[in-house]
Amino acid sequence: MRRPIKQIHRALFLALQADAKEFPGGIKAIAQTMGMNGNTLANGINPDHDAPPPSFGVILEIISLAQARRAVFALARLVGQVPMDFELDDRDPADAVRLFMALVNSASQSLATGSERAKDGYFCADDRRALEP
Repeated sequence: MRRPIKQIHRALFLALQADAKEFPGGIKAIAQTMGMNGNTLANGINPDHDAPPPSFGVILEIISLAQARRAVFALARLVGQVPMDFELDDRDPADAVRLFMALVNSASQSLATGSERAKDGYFCADDRRALEP
């Protein structure tokens, strides 16, 4: 017998639940905004409850309303991706490009340092400290 989808993708539903709880007024406020019953929504996103999960459309609306970054990161992990979390909405295009290029430069330097430190195949405490920034 196949495990319930909320158990198969437990990390996603835990992230969605945590993000929804942080919305002002919590899950019940999100449900009210969406015109849903609060208990139905809470049970639907609870991976430990046997209620069926909400539709993908409802999940997307929760993500949008709650600005559910944890859930977005969990979705990205399902396909082996890692999103980068930085705000571009309030920036002019030139500033957004500068911010992105600074991030790429910083990541490049970190990868170069990590590659150099990984040559011996062992990461000691000193290597971890060097890569922490």
